[in-house]
Amino acid sequence: MKVNSIQKLIYLLIISAIFFSGCAKIVAPTGGPKDEDHPLIVEIDPPDNTVNFDSKKINITFNEYIQLKDLNNNLIISPPIEEKPEIKEKGKTLVIEFEEELKDSTTYNIYFGNSVQDFNEGNPIENFQYVLSTGSYIDSLSIEGQVINSFNLLPEEGVYIMLYKDFEDSVPIKQMPLYISKTNEEGIYRINNIGNNQYKLFCLRDFNKNYLFDLPNEDIAYLDSIVGFELITETKIDTIFKSDSSLTDSVENLQDSISIIDDFEEDTLLLKQVIREDSITIEYDSLVHKPEKEIDSIIIESNSYFPVHNYVLRLFTEEREVQYLANNTRDTKQKIEIVFNKPVKDSIVFTIADTIIEKEWYIKETGLNNDSITYWLTDSSIYKKENLVFVLTYQKEDSNLIYQWNTDTLNLRFFEQEKKKNEPVDTSLKYALNIKNKGTLDLNSQLNFLFETPIQSYDTSLINLFAVIDTVEFPVEFNFSKDSIKLRKYQLSVDWCEDTVYRLEIYPNAFKDIYETVNDTNIIQFATQKRDFYGKILTDITGVDSSFQIICQLILPGNDKAAIYRETIKSENRIVEFDFLPPKEFMFKVIIDKNLNNEWDTGEYLKHIQPEEVLYYEEKIKVRSNWDIEINFNVNK
Repeated sequence: MKVNSIQKLIYLLIISAIFFSGCAKIVAPTGGPKDEDHPLIVEIDPPDNTVNFDSKKINITFNEYIQLKDLNNNLIISPPIEEKPEIKEKGKTLVIEFEEELKDSTTYNIYFGNSVQDFNEGNPIENFQYVLSTGSYIDSLSIEGQVINSFNLLPEEGVYIMLYKDFEDSVPIKQMPLYISKTNEEGIYRINNIGNNQYKLFCLRDFNKNYLFDLPNEDIAYLDSIVGFELITETKIDTIFKSDSSLTDSVENLQDSISIIDDFEEDTLLLKQVIREDSITIEYDSLVHKPEKEIDSIIIESNSYFPVHNYVLRLFTEEREVQYLANNTRDTKQKIEIVFNKPVKDSIVFTIADTIIEKEWYIKETGLNNDSITYWLTDSSIYKKENLVFVLTYQKEDSNLIYQWNTDTLNLRFFEQEKKKNEPVDTSLKYALNIKNKGTLDLNSQLNFLFETPIQSYDTSLINLFAVIDTVEFPVEFNFSKDSIKLRKYQLSVDWCEDTVYRLEIYPNAFKDIYETVNDTNIIQFATQKRDFYGKILTDITGVDSSFQIICQLILPGNDKAAIYRETIKSENRIVEFDFLPPKEFMFKVIIDKNLNNEWDTGEYLKHIQPEEVLYYEEKIKVRSNWDIEINFNVNK
């Protein structure tokens, strides 16, 4: 009995705790379901698509309170007007007030995008627009399309699409467009309410928002041909025959179901059955003792319309930027770095101000893109000075884009930092390897050395390479050489064995730089990859002719930007092989190199030069280990 009483007490305490904890919890009222509906138009004054418009004000009233969100980036008025109208919300009403007179006999499209939203939840009226005409009719023609980046074919958002009646090349530079639209996040655009004329089509990323191509770094695209509209007329002819009772019965039976007719003799009747969408036609080649059908009437229906043409434009930036010196630094006492905004056209003259030096006093290192130069000062009487004044002479364009010699004076200082007492100082020659200790090296790679300073000499007798097989070390012969392009890069080349452990030993004085600095001891161990780890892509290239060559690139997609993993140049139809590929996804890209300079070139509008064409294989290529993938690629398709 006592045990049962205790159990009952515990039970009551548990129930009470659950009850009171539930009662003590305060829950805010939900307020009903969330509003997901955009505002609805209740009244428009004057109505949408008004003709003979002569008002200064437009009122659009909705069924709920509204707000305008990011109107400046959404609003497009086509054709553009000098003074944009004042647009504001007053409670439930959107008010548009024009500051200037509109042009006569012109259709205007006021496009708000997604800027008109309800006040509480921000639900937008998508692609909201208002159309009016100051003439007696509304222009109703349209064009559409997409703008893509000319180099990577990705969609371009927020660029203007413009139409002009004037076909002169200077029109986008001097005149505002007659019609205008803007691309969405997918690069898609559409221009509505266009008049039936011919137009020049131009695309602009307008940095200063004046609808003019007047800045050298503004992105552009243009159509080589003229935009026009042609009326298409389609005609449909229907024939109605006079009633024939014996024939009608057969037709009615056939309309319910098609049956096999075998009651007529083979030499007196040939029946052909033609079944179309909404009717069944019976054709008689010969029917004995039956008169021919009489035509009761012929109905001709015609439908005329203007098709909406689709234009794809490739956006590019011209190389119109004037040459200038972007940066100059002296991070170490012997090293002078010069950076330009773009590749230098010609040779550069580099001298010390007010000083004539007859002997060589620097080593010049040029960047891969020819837009940067490093001068390694070799004369200690020069680089030991804290302050140095240099004179740099190079070619740059004047206001007429004609190259002229230009001179800049560089005042560069370097101060030695004070070293702390008893702080160890490493004065050895530094270099970087493309393999880490206990790392894995690709079979088709070599060991690359990148030194911090130019090398004066090296001694390969102080470099040892061993293959370690079952704890036994075997010396490996190698070739050590300087890179043909990069000044401070060297290669240690070996015909590697797969799935093998190697040990590299580099001893002091193996390398000496131009400042008599030598390396310290460095010993690393690494392994090579298995051969069946790799896959291969075989691309059958067709459509290449003698007028151009193609640059074939294997692209490794990345989070920020795609990186070129492998590249080769071909001038004829052939199979392009990419071997020793890791099991990853790749993109295959082709550049049509028309000027045969081994690189992609942008366009130039006034010279009617489009950017060189870029093509991609339609899908990513997934490489698997120990697997060959074959694809076909026609550059003309």
